[in-house]
Amino acid sequence: MLMEVITIESKAYQELIKRIDSIAQYVTSKSSTSESIPEVWLNSNEVADLLKISTRTLQRLRKENLISYTILRGKCLYKLSDIENSLQERIIPTDQKTLDDLRKRYITQGISFGQ
Repeated sequence: MLMEVITIESKAYQELIKRIDSIAQYVTSKSSTSESIPEVWLNSNEVADLLKISTRTLQRLRKENLISYTILRGKCLYKLSDIENSLQERIIPTDQKTLDDLRKRYITQGISFGQ
């Protein structure tokens, strides 16, 4: 087995180490943020009400794979984080007020599905 040795200047090496450290800090901060907020699940009526759409429109979004969902005992359930991501990616057309309402109603009050 032949080993190849690569040499770089000390300054370039130090810069590379700084970049790796900043990437590691970013990844660590993102993973700790997502762990601190418990996952909230919503039913179809709650999501339709939140998005100000009909349950039929919500069904179309599911059929077109524009919104993530899980079926549990015949009920469609949606992760609040998935809904928020879809809104932010503009998969589901919305405005900033709808996003703000989403955060106020479900994250700060800790409402879970079916309530």
